[in-house]
This record gives sequence, C-alpha cells and structure tokens, in this order.
Amino acid sequence: METLHEEATETRVGVTMLQDEERETVNVRVVHTGSDPESDPRREIPVLGFRDYWYPVVSERKVPRKKPLYVKLLGDELCIFRGKSGVAVVSDRCPHRGASLSGGKCHYAGTVSCPYHGWTFDETGTCKAVISEGPGDISSIPGKVSVRHYPTVTIHGIVFSWMGEGAPTPPERDLPIELFDGSFIQHDATVWHLNWRPALENLSDNHTNYIHRDAIQILMQPFMKASYKGARTLLSGGGCGLNYYSDGTERTRPYREYFPEVDGYWPKHSYRRAWIWLFALRPLSWIWKFGDGYPPSAWYHPGSHEWNTGPHMPGMQRICGGSALYTRWCVPIDENSTKEFYMWATRPTSSRSRFWKRITYVFAQRLFRNRNLGFQDGNVLAKLRYDLPERFSNYDVETMGWRRLAILSARYGGRHDKIPVGVLNKLNQRAVADLRARNSAIPADVEAMINSDVR
Repeated sequence: METLHEEATETRVGVTMLQDEERETVNVRVVHTGSDPESDPRREIPVLGFRDYWYPVVSERKVPRKKPLYVKLLGDELCIFRGKSGVAVVSDRCPHRGASLSGGKCHYAGTVSCPYHGWTFDETGTCKAVISEGPGDISSIPGKVSVRHYPTVTIHGIVFSWMGEGAPTPPERDLPIELFDGSFIQHDATVWHLNWRPALENLSDNHTNYIHRDAIQILMQPFMKASYKGARTLLSGGGCGLNYYSDGTERTRPYREYFPEVDGYWPKHSYRRAWIWLFALRPLSWIWKFGDGYPPSAWYHPGSHEWNTGPHMPGMQRICGGSALYTRWCVPIDENSTKEFYMWATRPTSSRSRFWKRITYVFAQRLFRNRNLGFQDGNVLAKLRYDLPERFSNYDVETMGWRRLAILSARYGGRHDKIPVGVLNKLNQRAVADLRARNSAIPADVEAMINSDVR
C-alpha cells in the first residue's frame, strides 16, 4: 500500500514538473525590456544562424568552369568548384599549410588544386594528388588526407549546401515546397551589412508604409496602410505567420489621417494621386503588383499555413501574393553581414507567359524590389543596435512569434521539428480559438497538427 502511495506521489510530482516545464516553455520571453545583457532573450538565437539546415550558397551559373569560387557562409570559409557530379563545396583552407583553396586552379576535371603546393582535392574533399611532390608512388599524401566536404544539391539552378555536422535531412523536408512542385523559380542575391537576425525581423513588422514611402513601386500605388488588429501568431512546422493579415479597416480609413498629437496629417500631401491611376492600368500594373495583391485573394499553397506568408526557419521571410510567392532568405555570412537570397515563385501557363515572367522579374523584382526597396531597409538596419532594451507594439506580433519559434528551436536541439507538437498546440490555442470565433477555416496543416497531439 505504501509502495502504491509512493508511486502515485512520484507520478503526480513528475506530471507537475512536466507541466511546469511546458508552462515555462509556452511563456518564453521574447522581448528584451531590461538593462542586463545576460537577460536578453535574443541571445538564445544563434548569431551565425542555425547550422542543421540546407542553405542557398550560390547560383550555379556563377561557378566558373576552370577555377574555384570563394564564399563565406555561417562564418565558414568555403571553396566552390565544379566536381564530376555537380557543384562541390569544401572548406576553403588546405589542411597542409592553411592556404586558400579558392585561390587555386581547377587543373583536372572535378578537382581543385591548392595554389601553394598543388594539393589537389576531389568533390568529396579527398586529396587525390600532390602536384609539387609527384605521383602517388612518390607522395604519401593522396588518399590519406581530406578537407571538410559539405553535402550539396542543385535545384532550379541554385546550389544548396548542408551546413550541419551530422547527416543531412532530405532537401524536400527543409526547403520551400515550391522548389519541388513545378513552379517557375527566379532568384537573385544582395548583401546587407548587418547580422541576419535583425535582417530577418525587418519584414515582420509595420515599417513598409513609412520607410518605403518613396520607393519606386510604392510611389506607383495608393499610400499603403496596414491593419491586423487582434491578429495572433500561428505556428506550423517551421513557419510562423498570423492567423489573419487584415481586419479590413485599412480600407475604410481616410487617405490622409490627422495626428492631433503633432497637429499634422500623414501623408503630408496627396501628390501621388496625380499619377497612381496610370499604374493601375493593366499594361503598367505589373511594375508594382506583388502577385495578386496583398492580402492575397488565394494562397499559393492551399491548405498550408507553414509555407505561405510569414517567417520560416532557419531564416526565411515569405510573402504570398496569391499567384506568386516571394521569399527573402537571410543567410548569415558572418556576425556583421548577411546575404539576402531572393526567390520568386510563379506558375506560368505557357512559354509566352514564362518569357514575360522573366522580363518583368528583372524590373519589378530584381531592380525595384530587391535593390531599390531592399537597400532602403539595409541602409537603416546597418545602424541599428540589436542589444538595447526594446518597447514593442501590437504591430510587432509577428516578430514576437518568430522569436518564440527561433528560441524554442534553439532550446530543442537547433531544429524546429524537434519542438514537441504539444508545445506548438499550446502556443496556438488562442489563435485557433480566434479563427473559430471568426468562422474562418483552420489551415489543413494546423488542423493535422492539432489532431496529432495525443496528450
């Protein structure tokens, strides 16, 4: 009888400890409000990114045929060259004397040779020859020395590399699903001079209608307003979006709004009304339209909350435009610089439509969006302090959700899929309840996650 009582007591204690742990996890703090740097929750998000993921390294067309290419990613110096079975990625430092392999030559097909002594490595990182010493019957090095090899896969002309130490996950498990569903993918890259964390959080707030008010694409449309009052974050897999992105009130607000606190109007004038009607015409609307508009009339991936709009692990920010999906992937270079890798997914229905998408991408996306609009962000963020106390508003809800996902991923082994489903469902309770109260459909992947939680 005593034994049964002891076991029951021990069980209750164990359950209480588990509940306390889950409660602490669900209530994870994400905003730094204090002055003690050690209490800053942002410190839990890796400065150089989450390593156990696939990352875009370079466009395949930029890898030379006869010489290697240098790339720095997540703090690692990489040498990129064309192996016999495709583009290869190895550590840039020769194990002999630490010379840079990317400064060498590709004398023989599928290999790269160090510029110092000619140590030559194949796509697996194995040393195949030492040119300065002689063939294998003279040199004792070939086959016995290697340099770190990073698994790679090339999809839609983009070279992705697994940056983790262990065995890679299947690419389909981590990479955006439009890379595998027949979508037409166009891509581009720029560099911002700041850490990847504030770079990613840039798209998760309400800055657009202010910082980008004079961007080329924004000048071609009515002055932007946003309103998703009461929206909550909804986590699914590696994605973190909102349960809704508009409550519709932005459509009823006046074009110019009076701010009594400063006795002035914003916007300060209505000049753009003189020309925006011209760019609403179909022949010119492609210059500023992001897919079907925003919020979109339909999702690019129906039934998927994870892979539509919102931040996504390990560092993507995605915007669904209905017939198009825009991804800005913040790839850490080092502590103070980030490669902004852009992907634009569409579904042209004919060769003519495909050709038109190529032409419009150059202007509407690469020039006007990725550079003109994007560099406006980069220039401001380059002077941002990411270590000071913060004061968040209701419009920072998506940033808070992203941080919660990233911090939990860090706590659960560095990957989002190691977070217990029960924890995610608890985090989603209020967002799901709000959707039901609004008679809105719950995304299929969120519904499946709820049903899979057996606890």
